[in-house]
Amino acid sequence: MKRPSLDTSDEAPGYRVQAPRAGDAIGNALRGAYEQDLGLPEDMAKMLRQLNGATTRHYG
Repeated sequence: MKRPSLDTSDEAPGYRVQAPRAGDAIGNALRGAYEQDLGLPEDMAKMLRQLNGATTRHYG
């Protein structure tokens, strides 16, 4: 049984991760998910404005 060690000389070479090509399906999906700036929804903006305006804090 081999004992774990920090010596990595006998391990397989590492892997390289590349960005998807423009025509890849995963590339299109990622662009569709992250390319748009949807902004902050109005209900969240309203809650943040309320939090920013709160001057008293209650701990209990």
